[in-house]
Amino acid sequence: MPGTIIIGKTCSGKTKIVDKLVSTYKYKKIVTYTSRPRRKGEVQGKDYHFITEKDFKQKIEDNFFAEWKSYNTEFGVWYYGTALEDLENADKKSIIILTPDGYRDLINKLSDKPTVIYIYANNPTIMKRLKKRGDSKEEAQRRIEHDNADFKGAEYLAQKIIYNNDGTDINDVVEKIHKYIQ
Repeated sequence: MPGTIIIGKTCSGKTKIVDKLVSTYKYKKIVTYTSRPRRKGEVQGKDYHFITEKDFKQKIEDNFFAEWKSYNTEFGVWYYGTALEDLENADKKSIIILTPDGYRDLINKLSDKPTVIYIYANNPTIMKRLKKRGDSKEEAQRRIEHDNADFKGAEYLAQKIIYNNDGTDINDVVEKIHKYIQ
């Protein structure tokens, strides 16, 4: 089972943070699955396992996922999920990014309780990052509104909240997380 779960709203920096934890401190990232299209710069098998919606739905039927979610976007329905096998093969150095609902779906399935860290970024920071990433104003607003609902009370799921607002040095954030996990 994973040693650490990272939760955070869209564009909170969680992917960059986890990538730095992996490259600097040799944590092992559990790569989740999605049916959404790959964004510029994303790598198959590193950022996500990118699969078709049809393949994702088949994996749901096959009970492949320990948890999964679907989201209505301006581009259609996108699916995200965590393979049960990946969780079973995880250890204390394994780290995974989940939503609060994903964590809630898994918590009763985990034999060991992982450390949960909430990466918090405020809405102005998130909007700026979404625009920089190329999301439309409508999609950015939809994501913020969706996350505000989905993350209501998320601070109570985490043992630690780490702030990553605009102007924060990501290396400081990574160092704080590593020290906390240790």
